Amino acid sequence: MAVTFWIYVLLFCYQIHPAICKPAWMLPQFPCDVKAYNNSQVVFDCKGRFLHEVPDGITGNATELDLSENHLANISANSFSKLLSLIKLNLSWANKKRVVTIAVGAFKNLTKLNHLILTGNCLQQIPRQLPQGVEILELNNNKIVSLDKSSLAGLTNVTELMLSKNCYSWNPCRTHMNITEDVFTGLTKLQTLDLSFDNLTYVPKGLPPSLIVLKLGSNQIHYISEDDFHGLYNLKTLQIQGNCPRCQTAPYPCVPCPNISLGIHPLAFHSLGRLEKLHLGGNSLNHLNPSWFEKLNNLKHLFLSFNFLQKAITEEATFLKHIPKLEKIDLSFNFALGLYPKTINLSQEFSNLSYLRTLHLEGLVFQDIGPGTLQPLYELKNLSTLNLGTNFIIHSDPTRFSRFSNLKVIYLAENRLYPIPATNPPLPGDGFNESPEVAISPFVKPNKKDFTYKVSRLIKQECFDSGRVLILSSNNLFFISPKQFEGYGDIACLNLSRNGFSAALQGTEFSLLSNLTYLDLSYNKIDLAYNNAFIELQKLQVLDLSYNEHYFKAYGITHNLNFIKNLPVLRVLNMSYNAIFTLTTKQIYSKSLSELYFTNNNLGTLWKERDGSYNMLFTHLTNLTILDISQNKITKIPVDVYSCLPYNLTKLRISHNSLTDFKWDTLGFFQQLQILDLSFNSISNLIGINLNNTQTLTFLDLSHNHIFHLDTGFMHGPKSLRTLDLSSNKLTTINQSTFQLGSDSLIQTLLLQGNPFHCACDLLDFILWIENSDVKIPRLTTKVKCHTPANQEGQAVIYFDINQCVNDIQAFLIYTITTSFIVSFMIVVTVAHFFYWDASYVIHYMKAKFKGYKSLNLPDSVYDVFVTYDTKDPHVSEWVMKNLRVQLENEGEKHYPLCLEERDWTPGVPLVDNLTQSIRYSRKTLFVLTEGYIKTGIFKMAMYLAHQRLLDENVDVIVLLMLEPVLQQSHFLRLRKRLCGESVVEWPRTVAAEPWFWQNLRNVVRVDNQVIYNKTYLKYFTSK
Repeated sequence: MAVTFWIYVLLFCYQIHPAICKPAWMLPQFPCDVKAYNNSQVVFDCKGRFLHEVPDGITGNATELDLSENHLANISANSFSKLLSLIKLNLSWANKKRVVTIAVGAFKNLTKLNHLILTGNCLQQIPRQLPQGVEILELNNNKIVSLDKSSLAGLTNVTELMLSKNCYSWNPCRTHMNITEDVFTGLTKLQTLDLSFDNLTYVPKGLPPSLIVLKLGSNQIHYISEDDFHGLYNLKTLQIQGNCPRCQTAPYPCVPCPNISLGIHPLAFHSLGRLEKLHLGGNSLNHLNPSWFEKLNNLKHLFLSFNFLQKAITEEATFLKHIPKLEKIDLSFNFALGLYPKTINLSQEFSNLSYLRTLHLEGLVFQDIGPGTLQPLYELKNLSTLNLGTNFIIHSDPTRFSRFSNLKVIYLAENRLYPIPATNPPLPGDGFNESPEVAISPFVKPNKKDFTYKVSRLIKQECFDSGRVLILSSNNLFFISPKQFEGYGDIACLNLSRNGFSAALQGTEFSLLSNLTYLDLSYNKIDLAYNNAFIELQKLQVLDLSYNEHYFKAYGITHNLNFIKNLPVLRVLNMSYNAIFTLTTKQIYSKSLSELYFTNNNLGTLWKERDGSYNMLFTHLTNLTILDISQNKITKIPVDVYSCLPYNLTKLRISHNSLTDFKWDTLGFFQQLQILDLSFNSISNLIGINLNNTQTLTFLDLSHNHIFHLDTGFMHGPKSLRTLDLSSNKLTTINQSTFQLGSDSLIQTLLLQGNPFHCACDLLDFILWIENSDVKIPRLTTKVKCHTPANQEGQAVIYFDINQCVNDIQAFLIYTITTSFIVSFMIVVTVAHFFYWDASYVIHYMKAKFKGYKSLNLPDSVYDVFVTYDTKDPHVSEWVMKNLRVQLENEGEKHYPLCLEERDWTPGVPLVDNLTQSIRYSRKTLFVLTEGYIKTGIFKMAMYLAHQRLLDENVDVIVLLMLEPVLQQSHFLRLRKRLCGESVVEWPRTVAAEPWFWQNLRNVVRVDNQVIYNKTYLKYFTSK
């Protein structure tokens, strides 16, 4: 009973004031996002909410809590005491790179905690009394420089321990990390240990045999001894890169090792029989001892970049005999200082790597790919990726690559390749690099604070998926002939970007690449002068011509886009960043193009108000679904242009222009439009906006405009709209009526951050709307802030004290009065609707009681019969006037004058008066009963008045004529038939019986009802 009671109370509360009844985490004032998955995972995302303490309202069933990137200076013992279901807790950067003080035992009650992240909190030691159930512990980017047995006491279930970046150049500690012996011995379940970037000078002793991944990279370890990895029989990944880096080209503060290279004992890796990944990059190694690899029979990935191993891989390379299962090897940036050899030849030992899939040979620095350079690789059937980038190669015979049967990616970017027909290019005179040092390629993108010796692969996914890939970007291919691609095989994706290519294409340059589907010619100087450009590429699907503005900026020359109609399967065309302000082509034709990127051009000049030359530029792109015309200096789109855009658009981006207005009614043209991006324009208001003419729009981006006013009912737009972005505008206040959402509205997200709200009572309605709405407003408590007045500046709008706008006593009084009035009114209306006649009878009865009873002196009857019937039913009215009236007034031996509403009632007299007089001045009252009539108020009133004559005068005047079979279950009708059965007559079902019916009706009308009463009850009725 108690549970049921509280459920009803809660339901009533939600109906009266939903915001009051919501739990804290459901209120808009709650700073975190809450998500639930299958009722078993409840996630509270409080990341980056400028919190100074753990917020109240986090429920006890929370399984994941993210408090990262806040201002939590202190974590008390009670901060998480009630969160007993917590499985994952993220406190990384909890105080924005400042010290976080964690009380002893702050996590001890979290018995279910499995994953604890304490990265970036300037901790000097591991917090005490951590839950024993913790399996993943992340302590990266702190200041922990000492570990002893007590540091990890009790953490016997830890499987992953991350302690990287606690002491390195960007988090200096001015000492070396000290780890006492056997610190990790008790961690018998430990599988992953990360101690990289910790300024370690030795490999910790007593590492548990359960380890699978060990990371010791970017430390100060100068020697690996024989026993350092002894007993690690389960180890599969070992990273010890960057301990003795090549400082000549290092993009970070670098100190060379005393012995130049990392010292490794010949038997250092003999215990690692299960090792699959070994990273030895950045250790200045100048040789590879075969004994290191003798026991590494399962090695699959070997990283040897940023060493001095050019000789080691071009001479005997006997170490490769011991690792036949190798699938990936990285030998990048192993060039010899000061040398620029004519060519290099890989060791014949590479031919034994039958499992090899990926080979990185970037940054070895040589001039020519000679006959023997890649010869050992020709028979490797599994080799799919070959990286020869940043080698300063001047010449390459493409036929060398025809020997590779399954090669998918040929990467030759950042070299010095010249066009094939060109004369011999100039070569360095004495075998040295032209510049004093060979710089690291800009395509090798190490993080400035975290150099991890990874070579980036600059291949877009769509290019990679298309088929065989040839990357020739950033070379010297300033013109192209068909011979350029002889020998490369069946290329599907070709990247020729950044080559300074400046010729006018004539449709022959790519004739040997008939199966090409992806072509990147960005960052060149292409001259689009001829209609037949690219005509040889009949299978081309993606064409990137961005950043080719050189000739588009020139006056008086041909800028021809007619080539597009000659590409029958072209899907994607990128013409961005070309500064196009004039075109020879006035209309582009294509039946296949679905995506056109036309950003950073000058459509503002092409679409002149009084010049319609280019209005139909995109009209004939009949299959176009995505159009991006951002950053085109558009101040106004001519009205005719809207109707000339392709009607199949699903995404239209017009951001970063200077639009002051948008013709919203034109959205009706685009019945498939889903995304409309108008951000970064100069739209100032949205008065008169009408989004009802589109039913597919799901995302409308109006951010970074100058909108200062929203029209009333603005959100009465399309039912399909899910997300509306109004962030970074000039909105100071919003009326509640602006966002009055209908029941059919499905909007989910409203972005408002970055607006200069004026926090005054004008916002009261809007704040109340927020509290009662289910629409999500991201960063409501952190980014939607007051700008004025000065005392409210910087405060979240949702925290505005609405009590300033409401007098509590006055409001309560008004609430009480209005509630009482509403309840009373509803009771009166309900009673009047259901019990009007009962109440009326009681009132008249009580009046008669108090005032006494007095008979009315009435004149003799004027009419024989008063006929009451449904005058609104034309069929009934016609039957009464043409049948009943005729039979009683004109036919028969005696005529009976009738009183009829439609004929005899006095116009202008109230209905009650007419009805009362008709019943009083008639000997009988005849009720013509139909289904519709018995439901009317006139019938009930007439029946009551007829009964009143029975009470007042003891005269029964009621005669019931059943024109339709009604009231069959009525107790009144049954009683009437028993008392005076002859006063109830029914219209016959056959025509033959009608004469008898009329004669019977005349008899009933002629005699008093007392005469025809049942003799059993006659004694109860006496005349006055």
